[in-house]
Amino acid sequence: MADKQKMEITILPNGEVSIKVLCVPGPSCESVSAALEESLGKVKAKERTAEYYQEPLETTEITQKSGT
Repeated sequence: MADKQKMEITILPNGEVSIKVLCVPGPSCESVSAALEESLGKVKAKERTAEYYQEPLETTEITQKSGT
């Protein structure tokens, strides 16, 4: 994915960690945070934002060839 992917990570004094994925519309946001979630251990809860329900951005590459 060429677009920026951001995560906002908050660590509370009691050691609880909150991860918020930003700039990734659609369900693919879960794959962005998956490795970090796995390394931290058990997920207590997940809350999906409005961005989760947006259509994923499709990237189209157009190549133009000059005539011979």
